[in-house]
Amino acid sequence: MAGLGETPASTDIFTDDLFDGEVALVTGGGTGIGKEIAVAFADHGADVAIASRDMDHLEPVVEEIKDRGVQACATTVDVREYESVEQMVDTVVDELGEIDILVNNAGANFVTPTENLSPNGWRAVVGTILDGTAYCTFAAGEHMRENGGGVILAMGATNSERGAPFHAHSGAGKAGIHNLMQTVAAEWAEDGIRANTVAPGIIETEGVIEASRGSLPDALLDDIPSDRFGTPGDCVPTVLFLASPAAAYVTGGYFTVDGGQLTAPLPYEF
Repeated sequence: MAGLGETPASTDIFTDDLFDGEVALVTGGGTGIGKEIAVAFADHGADVAIASRDMDHLEPVVEEIKDRGVQACATTVDVREYESVEQMVDTVVDELGEIDILVNNAGANFVTPTENLSPNGWRAVVGTILDGTAYCTFAAGEHMRENGGGVILAMGATNSERGAPFHAHSGAGKAGIHNLMQTVAAEWAEDGIRANTVAPGIIETEGVIEASRGSLPDALLDDIPSDRFGTPGDCVPTVLFLASPAAAYVTGGYFTVDGGQLTAPLPYEF
């Protein structure tokens, strides 16, 4: 079965000045999907802040962003600690002036049977995914309310919509993200804040491959009608659309980027 084509680069879809004058903060912006999103915002005129626990990952990406002719800054953060998140927000506002767009991308995961999942392992993953998204949303949201609004996006995952064998911690955390974004969307619309979830399927990143013990099994393709794994670039246009004025009436939504993985695969060919 022939799969769907490749996603065009965002620069082939959106105008170069789409986010001129805006500031985007991307957590986990030094690698994988987060890096692609951060650089894409810069490609379309935004000043960009990136944050993670490891500054070594961030510094090369900051230089790549600055090469686009925009301002950029990097700051370390432990999204599991609210004080650290508040310091991150204060640093970004001090450096770049404001936060118009927050992309909650920081994540963690590892593969384990649920019966072997320790309390520490649970806390490490759920704390990063769910607590981290909540803390960043609360802190950036306070700033946005004071400044007339903004956009909050959370990177979910399709494993939140059904059983997540060997990923109970990640699946539960991502499911919580979806509910959080819906709740925030309902409560904060009057403050001019939109909130949506982007849910990638199986995206080939270093982190995913590492969590899968070195490679993605080809058998996983049997559940993907598009007949290929996703790339970080497949996620970028959806994120940019939701952050843009084109989505001004879109909030509380859940947008899969999974090649049709959540649909029922065809049992046979006609």
